Parts: sequence; C-alpha cells; structure tokens
Amino acid sequence: MSTASQTGSGPPPPVLRGAVFPQTKFHRPEVRSEHVERGALLDAIDRSGARVVVVDAPAGFGKSTLLSQWADRAVEGDPSDPGPHRVAWVSLDPDDAGVRLWSAILAALRPLVGDALDQAMEAAESPDADLRDDVLVPVLDVLESAGPLALILDDLHLVLDDRRARDSLDWVLGRLPSTHAVLIATRRDPALESLRRMRIHGELLDVRTEDLRFGTDEAGRFLRDGLGLELGPDDVAILDGRIEGWPAALYLAALRLRMGDSVANVMERLHERDEELFGDLADEVLRAWPPAERRFVRETAVLNRFTVDLCVRLLGDDEETRGAFRTLTRTSLLLTPLDGTRTWFRSHHLMRDVLRSRLLTEDPARARELHVRAGEWFETEGGESELYEAMHHYLEAREWDLAAELLTCHSIRFVQSGALGGRARDWMVKFPPDVVRTDPRLCFVAALLAALDGDRDGRDAWLDDGGRGGWVGPMPDGTASFDLAAEWAAALVCFDDLGAASAAAERALEALPPGAPVRSAVEALAAWHAHVAGRGAEAVALAERARRAHVQLPAAGLPLVDYLPQAVLALEAAGRGDLGEAEAQAASAVLGRDDGPLRRAPHALPVACAQARAATLAGRPADAVAVCTAALELVRGWRDSSLMVPAVLLELARAHAADGDPDSARSAAERGLRRIADARDAGALPRELERVLAQVGGTPGQGLAGVPGVEELSAREVGVLRALAGSGSLRELADSLYISRNTIKTHTRSLYAKLGVASREEAVQRGRALGLLGGSSGNGRDHQQDPGRDRP
Repeated sequence: MSTASQTGSGPPPPVLRGAVFPQTKFHRPEVRSEHVERGALLDAIDRSGARVVVVDAPAGFGKSTLLSQWADRAVEGDPSDPGPHRVAWVSLDPDDAGVRLWSAILAALRPLVGDALDQAMEAAESPDADLRDDVLVPVLDVLESAGPLALILDDLHLVLDDRRARDSLDWVLGRLPSTHAVLIATRRDPALESLRRMRIHGELLDVRTEDLRFGTDEAGRFLRDGLGLELGPDDVAILDGRIEGWPAALYLAALRLRMGDSVANVMERLHERDEELFGDLADEVLRAWPPAERRFVRETAVLNRFTVDLCVRLLGDDEETRGAFRTLTRTSLLLTPLDGTRTWFRSHHLMRDVLRSRLLTEDPARARELHVRAGEWFETEGGESELYEAMHHYLEAREWDLAAELLTCHSIRFVQSGALGGRARDWMVKFPPDVVRTDPRLCFVAALLAALDGDRDGRDAWLDDGGRGGWVGPMPDGTASFDLAAEWAAALVCFDDLGAASAAAERALEALPPGAPVRSAVEALAAWHAHVAGRGAEAVALAERARRAHVQLPAAGLPLVDYLPQAVLALEAAGRGDLGEAEAQAASAVLGRDDGPLRRAPHALPVACAQARAATLAGRPADAVAVCTAALELVRGWRDSSLMVPAVLLELARAHAADGDPDSARSAAERGLRRIADARDAGALPRELERVLAQVGGTPGQGLAGVPGVEELSAREVGVLRALAGSGSLRELADSLYISRNTIKTHTRSLYAKLGVASREEAVQRGRALGLLGGSSGNGRDHQQDPGRDRP
C-alpha cells in the first residue's frame, strides 16, 4: 500500500504555534483483511465524477472503511488516469473548531503541494488574521494551480455545530477548483448550501445508510472469508435478516460466534435486545446527534412505525419535533421509509429495541405515558391496522380500561376479522384474569370468542359473569345495554338450537336501532338460521335487509355479511328452481367471501352450500361434490356453531344422488343425521337428509316397530350400528362420530339390548338381517367412495 496520504512526498506537517496535531490525525484507517471489498460502491464513486462525495450514515456502517478503500484504490491506480491519485486524510475531533479546522486541513494538504501553503498556515495561527481573506483565499489559489488531489474529512459531524467551521467549509466547497475532490464521512447531514447546489447540478454523490448496508452475499463474505467462521447460507441469512445489514452489529454478533456462542444463542440475544451486545453501539450512534434528535430517537422507540404527526402527538414541542424528524429522516440515519411517499418510517429494530428496553427500565412512567399517547393517536385514525396498534400500545401501558373500551367498541370487527379473532384472543390473554372476570366489557368479548369456538357453555358462563358485573348504560359499541348486547351475541350462533337463536334475533332486532353496525350481522345470521329451519320467505326477507343495511354502513361491518346474505338467497332460489338467480347469487357470495378475510374460514361454509346447490341444479353434480368435499376437508375438527357442517353434508348427499352414486349419497346423508341426532332444534335438516335417504333406498325411518323382539332404534343408534360394521376400536368410532367414549358405550349397550345381542359381531349380523346395513359387509362403497367419511 502506498503511504502517500500518510507521510506524503514532502516534509511532515509542521508543528504550529497554536495548533499541535498528532500524526495519527492524518493517517487513514488501515484496510484489514476481514474488511469486505465494497466494489460496487467504489465503482459508483469513481464513475460519478462528483466534486464532493458525502458518505452519511450512523456509527458502525463502515464509512471510514469505504473511504479508506477508495483512497487505496486512488493512490495505487493508473498514473495516466486523470482522476485524483494524491489523497490527504483528516480525522476530525470535537475541538477542531473555527480556524483550527483549517490548520488541520492545511497540515494534511502540505505534503501534497509543498511549501506553497506555508503563508496560509502562518496566517491561520495569527490572532489578527482574517480567516477568509488571509487563509481560505490563498488556499484556493494554491489548489487552483496544484495537480488533482482528494481531501478526505472523516467524522465531519463533530465540527458541524461550530458556526465558523461550518460556514468556512461551505464557502470553500462552493469555490473548490473542479480538478479536486472532497470526500466526507459524517453521521449527520452537513446541510451546507454549497452541497445543496452541487446536488442540483449533479456534482455531488450521496452515499447513504441504505447503500452501506451489507447484502446477504457481503455478509457471508465478511463472516466466512473475513472472520473465518464456518457458517452455512441459512445461518448467514438468519443473522443478516435480523441485523438488517448493519456492519458493526454483524461484527459484534460475529465476535460472539468466535467466542464459541452458537448461532441460536446469538439470535436469542438479538431477539432479547441484548444491552451488553448492542448498548455501546447504540451509545455511539446517539453521541453523534444533538439533544433534540437524541430525545426523538429515544422516545419514539416505543413505536414500531411513525409519521411526523404521530411524533408530534407523542413528544409535543411541534417545531423541535418536526425539525428532528426532518433531519433524521432526510439523512436516513437508521430511519427507514416504509412507503414511496416517505410518510411512514421505522427505526432500525436493534437500535429501537435497545432504546425501548432502556426507557422502560430507566423511566417506566414516561414509557407508559408515551404508549398511551401513541394509542390515542392510532385510535383516532380509525383504520383496522391502526386500531390494532392502538390496542398494542394500551396493553403495553397496562391501561386496562382504555384497552377494554377499545376492544369492546370494535368487538364484532375484531372478533370476526382476519383469522377469526386470533388477534382478539391474543389480546385477551394479556389482561390479568381478575380484570377480565370483573369487567363486563371483557366478559362480553370472551363470550363472543367462545361462541365462535362452538363453546355454548363457555359463552353462557361469560355472559352470566358479565351480567353480574352491574354494567349501567350503553356498551362501548353503542349497544343500549349489556343485556341487549348479550341478546345479539346469542343470536349470532345457534349451536344446535335454531329456535333459541331465532328468538334471540327477534328480540335483538326489535331493540337494535336502524344503522347499528351489528344489526346487519344479526340479520344475516338470522337469515341463515331461518333457511336451515325451512322458513324460506323469512330467510329471503332477512337476507335482503342485511344486504341493504350492510351496503349503507359508514365503516366495514362483520366480514361474513359480505357473503352470507347472498349465499342464503342462492339456496332459496335453488329451492324454487330458479337456476339463473341461484347461480348469480352464488357467484356474488363467492366474490364476497374471496375478497374478505374469511376466504378459508369455517364460517364461510354457507358459500360452499350455495355453490354446490346451484351446480347440482345446473346438472353439474360432480362439481358440487368437489366443492363440498373441499369444504369438509377445510373444517376438519371444527366445533360447528351454526349447523353449517350438516348443511354441507346435505348438499353433498344431494349431489351424489344426482350423480347416480346412491351409496355415497347414503353415506353423506347418514353422516349428516349423526351430526344432528342429539340436536335440540335442527330445523328442516333431519327431514331433508331423510328425504335423500329415501330417494337412494336408505332407511330414513327405522321402521322396526313391527319386528318381533326388536324395539325401534334411534337415528343415533343406527349411526352407531353402521359404525360398528366398519373397522376400528370404540375410541376411534367415538372420534369419527364426534361423541365421547362414554357416550358411545351408552349407545352400544342400548343398541345391544334392543337387538337382543351380546357382542359387536352379533349386533352387525342382526343389523344386516334386519336390512339396517343395506346388505353391506361394512367395507363397501359407503366407506370407500366418500373421502370425507366421518369428518365434519
């Protein structure tokens, strides 16, 4: 390596009267073997032809290393290249203010231009000299006649707060002869007018944080080739993904690996926001910023993303906060834009996590205050993702009342959106159990979640707890009372009692005002329940009302209202034989389902019913079979809360019958009957399923009253008998019938007694003799053709 930039070709820098510098100030950092060659960036600097290059990034992003690599390349390059090959390096310090800055720069340049700068250097040490006339003008004159050279100013941010240093540098850069170049490394934007003009005219090259981040390939070379770590591509990708290309952070993580830590352990420390690992690096970054910017970064660490308006709401002091936001986001110092309009930003998560953890430890009251302010801002924004973030901040602040109010205000939206209340369940477990049990609002949300899970007892228990809480006045969502909210909650799902759900819906709809957001949801589910109950005209009227009301809502309502009314209308049209209307409404239902968050949710089964019924009516029963089979696969193991699974089985049985497959039709119908055998009120489903059985030669009624010595069997007992004819233990048969082992034992004992037998084998033989098994051996087509056998 040439040392032209270190000792130069002339005499060493003189020891001046008022400015004494260590020789290390003019030595550029050595390029070490572990450093990754930043070839693309070096080429970009060379190709740019820029008069000034500003490398602007936080601590640890390799600014000095990049410029040192460039200096090596420039000094060792082709002498015939017109570019600068003589390089002067100055490492600046906080005390390099005013004239002292120029004493240091002149000391670095003198080895390259000889004694022509002596006069200016002497003037710089004279207390009576004028900085511009006696120092800067002679420097420019000397540079005008000097051959091409490059001046590298490292850590310029350390002197930017000094007005004389900043203004004088700005003046010189604006008049620098075009044969020379200045390269600057800084942790904050110099914001000089001369640089602004050069930027406009294409004479300045900015190298920012994003440019300096390691890509995965560079991270791999650094870890494997530079540091000799034996890491596979997956380990490298995992580390780099967490560190997001921050070279110094990657180096710190690599040091832990070299000390014997495993990748898994280092990753755990990264996820735990390890203060020991990154605390010093965070401090180094913060030291480069003025107090207002340090406060900005420290306190916005409670945010996962932010805008300038959110920051003002959080921190106050409008002008100071806006200034810090503009400066930090413009220079991209560890603040990354999240959109093309540069409205939303986030901090580098390692930096954010360390500062967030410190804030919580050192000033927990302030951390809670910031979380509450953030929650209030996000809540006023009103979008669904913003409401989620508001909940996050209230819970982080342990502001249980604010969190409960928000959760209940949007309960129907939260509980039925996305992964069917996955977020709401996650939020609920963050409340202390005693808070949930004693807050009627949270009891209500817990009841809704239990209802969606098919847990009738859980729903009723939570509503009872909430009712005992003595809630007075309207609920947060505007419902007039807790009792009315409990009424519409009961109307949303029927479990196995259509009559009870319909009665609750009637009472709720009588009390709910027009335009209430939940009203259209109650109407839509009441329409489904009326359809399953066989009350077609009522189902159509409710579905039409739900659809009209949903369209008029000012904000998004329950997602299932996007498709459920159309599904009901399609099924009722098919029942009337109106193929055109059935297909049109079914297509609309599919579109509403697929455009929403419930595309693959169990509660979208009515759409499959509508599709299948329309396809069967149109003469495409094979398509209907495929739709139903896929739907049943989707909901395997689901605790059906509104008789949707047996409704799909009914459509599957109809499709098989229309397709000329009586055995599969019989199997599907029997599965449907088994599902509703113990239902309190399954509406028209038993009648319709038995009608299919009669159509395909099954046994819709047991018809055994006249058989000597045999009592009439219930539908459940016939189902158990048919299951016994197959293979599998009683436990496996209980699972296939969705009943407990104790229940199947009870049914088996009753079955044996009615048939007058003492064993499973005798029961199967007796059943065949009575025609209850259709002459099947138990391994026939009814157990082979239907891929969804004994599934929901």
